[in-house]
Amino acid sequence: MVQTTGALLMLVLALLAALFTAWLWIPIVLVVALVGFFLQHAQKSSVSTAADAADATRQQWDYIIVGGGTAGCLLANRLTSGNGAGKRVLVLEAGSGDYNHPMVKVPAGVLKLFQGEKDWNFTSVNETKTSGRGIYLCRGKVLGGSSALNVLLYTRGDQHDYDTWEAEYGCVGWGGKDVLPLFKRHEDDLTGCAKDTKHHSTGGEYAVEHVRYQNPLSKLFLQACKQAGLPSNGDFNNWSRSQEGAGRFPVSSRSGTRCHAANAFLEPALSDPTRKLKVLTGARVRKIIFDGTAAAGVQFSADEVTQIVRLAPGGEVLLTGGALHSPQVLMLSGIGPKEQLEQHGIEVIKSLPGVGENLQDHPAAVVSFECPKEKRGISVTSKIRIPHTTLPHPLPVLQWLFQKTGPLCSTGCDHGGFFRTSAAAKDSPSPDLQMRFLAARAVTADGMGSFTKFKNITDHPDGFSFQSIAVRPKSRGRVMLASADPNVKPVVETRYLTQKEDFATIREGIRLGRKLAQQPAFKDYVGPEVFPGAHVQTDKELDAYISDSAHTANALVGTCRMGPSQDPLAVVDPDMRVMGTTGLRVCDSSIMPQLPGGQGASCTLMIAERAADLVLSSCT
Repeated sequence: MVQTTGALLMLVLALLAALFTAWLWIPIVLVVALVGFFLQHAQKSSVSTAADAADATRQQWDYIIVGGGTAGCLLANRLTSGNGAGKRVLVLEAGSGDYNHPMVKVPAGVLKLFQGEKDWNFTSVNETKTSGRGIYLCRGKVLGGSSALNVLLYTRGDQHDYDTWEAEYGCVGWGGKDVLPLFKRHEDDLTGCAKDTKHHSTGGEYAVEHVRYQNPLSKLFLQACKQAGLPSNGDFNNWSRSQEGAGRFPVSSRSGTRCHAANAFLEPALSDPTRKLKVLTGARVRKIIFDGTAAAGVQFSADEVTQIVRLAPGGEVLLTGGALHSPQVLMLSGIGPKEQLEQHGIEVIKSLPGVGENLQDHPAAVVSFECPKEKRGISVTSKIRIPHTTLPHPLPVLQWLFQKTGPLCSTGCDHGGFFRTSAAAKDSPSPDLQMRFLAARAVTADGMGSFTKFKNITDHPDGFSFQSIAVRPKSRGRVMLASADPNVKPVVETRYLTQKEDFATIREGIRLGRKLAQQPAFKDYVGPEVFPGAHVQTDKELDAYISDSAHTANALVGTCRMGPSQDPLAVVDPDMRVMGTTGLRVCDSSIMPQLPGGQGASCTLMIAERAADLVLSSCT
């Protein structure tokens, strides 16, 4: 019945569209009505009250999870079921509980999420290789964390990434053969790759599918790759073959709706009345409370009231704040570089110089082309807007509402590939470049700027872009305290491009994008090169452009690095226990010793699965 109604509505809309130029007010009124109805059904932004927080202080907890993001949501589920049944678990999340907001559920809603109220909206400082620019870094400020704000891509890296963790960084038990079952545990593969049971599974909580929409330009991209002699890859998560090749990226969505950690793991756990699980939102952690070097509880503030929650005997604090907040919480609690703690007047519980070091991310730059005017309407940016306005076009809205298809199912970058350039490490079989194809002309040279500024642009020209990402970067940054006040954001230095290899990878990616744009597939669609411009050709010119426009591909990791006890910069051991303490683990993306050549969410969920196993096995 719903599908029939949807089809009828779209038929009516098509008739309206035919009269569009004469009857502009009709689709505008329809869009406003539809969007208004949609937003009325949104979950209201919610944070816990002081009374909610006080109630949590009246009992002791087996596990206190600090951070309700990607890892924290999965941990809350696993620690209250199976072997965790009966355990009392408290989740403290500084952001809101508004994870079912329409702009979260609709994949294309990411255009409204970046730099909005659900984004911590960090900007890096002290950058020496980005023309003095700070780098905008999106981090989720809502239950589900950055899995609720990312561009949905679900790629794990390759087996060599994890074998390197074990062989080179001493992380025993984290090799490829060890982590693959953890990836599969929560997977519900809907791409058709599940017939490969070695690498995929079905029936898990976390859905992975191909976007239920393909822009014509995205199809041309795949043709151009073939014409350029590049291999194809139908499954980027198949470790039996090279990661190299072009194809459709798998995405974390179910029937065209974003799948993230809160709706996949936390919501079902909260809906189960037998579980002893409590979640506080708007709960900003001030510090971990210690009895000597043993974690005893957590101090936090909610609704402007400071509270302390305490562990039950044998309990643990599990830190899952992510690569920027986890080191901040450790340092506020007295664990980190001694000199830095003393500078801010913080009592040193354990001096660990590696806290905040080893920050890694995916730096990127774009090459973008405009389409000839006669191809007006081909780009996704034209398909989702009423011409001459910033209003959403009603047809894709109806397609998503009633059929969960159409361009709103896409964040825009779900086609691309992984490639080895001349800058790739000779001692590694892995690609150094990830390319994402976007069926849209860039708004600015800074790719993240295109996402954040498009919402205010009318009559944007049609075109297409290639985003080149140093997917296995060599540069390392750091996170430092700006203040002993937990309400003050930490200082973030990405140190993008401080290693020449990252410049070289992105530079060669730009050249590859240019080569693809000149293939026969794009012959009728390629117009002038907008960014960086055809006049930018030499290595020096390209490097200057990269410095001026480099931006994040959102994969921040590594600031609480995992390693053996003899590693002076390791923060946690291979069981994720913070060195020199008891009852405290870090269980998120910050423990990665080296960034895998994939997207952060998939790897973070794998880490949380491992954390749940280790935590529950230690209490039996």
